[in-house]
Amino acid sequence: MSADPQDVGVRVRSLLAAAGLPAGEREIAGLVAAYAVQRPAVDALFDVPDTADARPVLLREVVVPRD
Repeated sequence: MSADPQDVGVRVRSLLAAAGLPAGEREIAGLVAAYAVQRPAVDALFDVPDTADARPVLLREVVVPRD
């Protein structure tokens, strides 16, 4: 992630506030460092090559086994 560290700090504080989670400055600093590393890794999970033209397989007949 090449975002400005200040932007990452704002994002982390916003996420904490939205979740209603309290955090001290030391915890926030750790979360900012972790977020800066983990966010690109999570984004990469959705970067699957050769799927731009893929179509989903839709099954109309679904069989649910009865117990």
